[in-house]
Amino acid sequence: MASPHRPTVSTRSYDGHERRHAHEHHQIVLPVAGGLDMEVGGACGRVGAGCGVLVAEGAPHSFRSGGANRFVVLDLPAGGPLPEAAIRGTGAFFAIDDALDGLVRYLAAEAADRPLDPVLAHHAAGLLLRALEARHRGTGRQAAAPPDDPPDDPIERALALMAERCEEAPTVAELAAAVGLAPSRFHELFRIRTGTTPARRLADLRLDRAEALLRAGTLPLAEVALAVGFSDQSALTRSLRRQRGTTPGAVRNGG
Repeated sequence: MASPHRPTVSTRSYDGHERRHAHEHHQIVLPVAGGLDMEVGGACGRVGAGCGVLVAEGAPHSFRSGGANRFVVLDLPAGGPLPEAAIRGTGAFFAIDDALDGLVRYLAAEAADRPLDPVLAHHAAGLLLRALEARHRGTGRQAAAPPDDPPDDPIERALALMAERCEEAPTVAELAAAVGLAPSRFHELFRIRTGTTPARRLADLRLDRAEALLRAGTLPLAEVALAVGFSDQSALTRSLRRQRGTTPGAVRNGG
């Protein structure tokens, strides 16, 4: 993509292929649904619920997403301002608090079908940069602390991974490989430890998260479905009816 002469704001989705490149402009990636694994300047992180990323002009970075996903992406002109931590190649990943999340949701709605018009994109970029600079300098809410080291127990590691990435619906084979077990052994140990299967636990996690988002009442049903890994709102509705005997509307209304 050519370097923009003015800020641009759009929504994008990514496929499951890993890519690595650098571009001649700054970029800010903010999550709407799903997650994006990234490495920027040697720092690894995940753009997803509660976390965004800044990529400075010319910084090599790799990225890969699995499952349904959607992001707000700001492309900023080369030579323009970014928080100092991002320019130094540190602190590229940042926490998204409630105030920032509200702005992200607004931008996602406004840019759902086409990029924002230049005037709105200019003002949106200014708001985001001021907010991020304040957080990097410590005058706003601090970035989230890095997660604790993963537990040694393979089933505990699998449960943590499932909770983090339930929208991607990882397979038993993928979970087993991630915790260093053969699939059959992993399945056996998982049932002994939890009393259920990995597939059932994952389905429950996705529906738990969907119900929480529905009760919050801030996202349209289609975006709730996307956020928890369903292909569309009909698939989420069918799953809620089949597994829990309810509907999205009933959950949202407190039923």
